[in-house]
Amino acid sequence: MKQQESSPATVESGFRSRQFWQLTVICGTQFLVALDYSIINVAAPSIGESMDFSSGGGLAWVLSAYPLAFCGFLLLGGRVADLYGRKRVFVWSLAGFLLASLLAGLAWSPAALIAGRALQGVAAAFIAPAGLGLLQAAIPEGPQRERALGVYGSALSAGFVSGMVLGGVLTEFAGWRSVFLINVPIVLVFGLLAKAHLDESRDRHASRDLDLTGVALITTGMVALVFALTEGERYGWTSAPILLAAVVAVPAVALFVRVESRKRHALVPISIFRTAGIGAANLLNVLLICSYGGMLFILTLYLQTHLGLGALPTGLTFAVSGAIAIVTGIYAGRFVERFGLYRVLLFGIVVETIGILVMVGLPEGYGLALVLIGTSVNAFGHIIALITTSIAGTNGAEEGRQATAGALINVSQQLGLAIGVGVVTSVAAHFAAGAGGPEAATLEGWRWALWCSVGFAVAAIATTVLLRRRFQGD
Repeated sequence: MKQQESSPATVESGFRSRQFWQLTVICGTQFLVALDYSIINVAAPSIGESMDFSSGGGLAWVLSAYPLAFCGFLLLGGRVADLYGRKRVFVWSLAGFLLASLLAGLAWSPAALIAGRALQGVAAAFIAPAGLGLLQAAIPEGPQRERALGVYGSALSAGFVSGMVLGGVLTEFAGWRSVFLINVPIVLVFGLLAKAHLDESRDRHASRDLDLTGVALITTGMVALVFALTEGERYGWTSAPILLAAVVAVPAVALFVRVESRKRHALVPISIFRTAGIGAANLLNVLLICSYGGMLFILTLYLQTHLGLGALPTGLTFAVSGAIAIVTGIYAGRFVERFGLYRVLLFGIVVETIGILVMVGLPEGYGLALVLIGTSVNAFGHIIALITTSIAGTNGAEEGRQATAGALINVSQQLGLAIGVGVVTSVAAHFAAGAGGPEAATLEGWRWALWCSVGFAVAAIATTVLLRRRFQGD
């Protein structure tokens, strides 16, 4: 009994030293994963000019290879980390990310560049859930973990926004290859810190046999589904590639659910969605990222195409909301601790919705101030909501399924991004086709697309209220 009473002091001491470095390594690598998601957007035009892409479609694959691979392998990455060691998977995946970055940065052909981007995505799909699993294993449930998840969410926001800004700076002054090669020294540093400070953890009671049937089904289904959602507008929703992807995705995902519900050692046991708020949190994640991702995509087009801002000024515009999200994220865990998970979650989504409503009537001119105000309000609410769903989506997970729970959080976010961008793009194109004058038509389409983002946010509010009992801390 005396030993148990002395443990809080030990934990506090560890948090100031070893746990501090553990959190630094985990959040730093998640920053890198998010940064590489967005850093390529600004560099794409320079890549197209430098390399001999036979068509615009080839260049588009440089953009989509990373998210497709990332989303497709997330659940596999989470389960492998749980079974074979989260630290081991984390460190080896960092090594894979380093080699993939070298391949992309030194690419001698379009095929080599696309392969490097795809391998980056695969490595990131193992890094992200392993890191979140390590965080859960290192910091027990409660206020400390909630604050740690707030810092984690801030790192993701900082990485995504930094990618948009850093991509422009590096491309401008060091060339497009630098956006990949800059990863090499950063990964080396984090790899050494991971070896020194992270503690190994895994599911010691589960069979080490991997559910290969589940792996094949969900990887195939997720890649096909995300491809159909993200590329539908470009290829055409009734085109052969999109229809083929849908024909593959729907049966694969449905069969995966059926197979997993009957397996003893499933890749993702269906029962995990009945654990505390995990199922509800992942559903909310999809809706929140649908709203946020769709809004961000439309505003990027508005700033660059309509207001004539370059890539770097556009990135700096979003950096304002990014800075607000980073600061807010650091304190989000304290909000949950003081006011309860449900109240903070609902508050965050309502504020996020108000931020989009500020911008739905995009003006023809002088819209920059409106975007700055709207995205700032939105960022404050969005990061609160996102971190709260992350807390709900990881609390209560079994010790042997911590990385799997982290993988599910990432999967729901990727699905939300794919659905949100796909839907708002189609809505914008539909309403633009029915308006008069090319510039006015485009603007009208964007306004309707933002209303669509509002709709996703309102659906998230309704879902939160309906599933209120599923969230802990209320």
